[in-house]
Amino acid sequence: MRVIKVSLLIVLIIGTSLVLISCGSDGPSDFVPPIDNFGETCEVMETGWTIPTLTVVDGGVGKDGIPSIDNPRFVAVDDVTGLAEDELVVVVKVGDVIKAYPQRILDQHEIVNDMFGSTPVALTFCPQTGTALAFDRRINDELTTLGVSGLLYNSNLVMYDRSSDTRWAQMTTQAVNGELACDKLEFLQTLELSWGGVKDLFPQALVLSGDTGFDRNYTSPPLSKQTSLNSLPTFPYTPKDERFANYKRVHAIIDTVKVQIYTFDQFSEMLELTIDDANVLISHPEYRLIVSYKTKAKVLQLATDPQSANVIMQDSEGNGYNLFGEVIAGERVGERLEPTFSYMGYWFSLASMFPNPVVFENGQD
Repeated sequence: MRVIKVSLLIVLIIGTSLVLISCGSDGPSDFVPPIDNFGETCEVMETGWTIPTLTVVDGGVGKDGIPSIDNPRFVAVDDVTGLAEDELVVVVKVGDVIKAYPQRILDQHEIVNDMFGSTPVALTFCPQTGTALAFDRRINDELTTLGVSGLLYNSNLVMYDRSSDTRWAQMTTQAVNGELACDKLEFLQTLELSWGGVKDLFPQALVLSGDTGFDRNYTSPPLSKQTSLNSLPTFPYTPKDERFANYKRVHAIIDTVKVQIYTFDQFSEMLELTIDDANVLISHPEYRLIVSYKTKAKVLQLATDPQSANVIMQDSEGNGYNLFGEVIAGERVGERLEPTFSYMGYWFSLASMFPNPVVFENGQD
């Protein structure tokens, strides 16, 4: 493992082992499926659930008691008012469309059923676990929408689809009860960063409007700004891992072998590139941003790209990559780095959903 830093732009020099995938304009990215919870094979039990029912609790709001946004409206970045620079926003890119979803709105709806051109997307957010995941809304080739079931699994959002009424665990992407039990949703990459970072990095983004059609007060700060690091979670979860404070925000890379955890205090405040195992991480703590991609490359060299401010990585063939891992300059335009299956969340939730995760230590071999 090797840590490399630069204050403005970074250039990635990679050998032939660089993993590239085709960057389709509308389709979801190819992610490694997450490990099954506790490493067990998915099986429907006599209860009808694939998980112990003791881990599932009623959140007290009822089915659709937290209403999804099914007809979202968007505004330009320059037209947004009332968001603090450090407030967290979730960004999704499909094709040429970039959309940003403020967490203060997601707190009160948890699911946005959206469209990116011809791609139907559900952006989901669980305020209790601080996790934002996006999914393709085509399940077994049938278009559907997702809703809030009113249930929580280990404090995490349990969704349902309105076609089969199957229950889905957000953090594992897996169907845990119903007709499609043990199936998995197709995952789309999300970035989480501060509103100040969105303005600087994605000024062309469309931002979810507070004009949702619901009588909700979106002027209050999101739950993430109201929760202290050592707060006790509202709902039960197990097991407990005390290596970090409950509400410390971490980046988790989840694969079929292990879960790796990265925290902002393991990186400098500048834009930084880190190689850990077969993963490349780009971090920018000032913007509260960590994003990761797959690569087996071990040799890196940094430089400044004079041609495009959007190019933050460049390989030895002169191809330039943006933050989404897409080649936007060079002969490989249309290809991209393969994203990891990863997302941000609160430490307590990730350590309980995926017990004994491996914590990255800056400077280790």
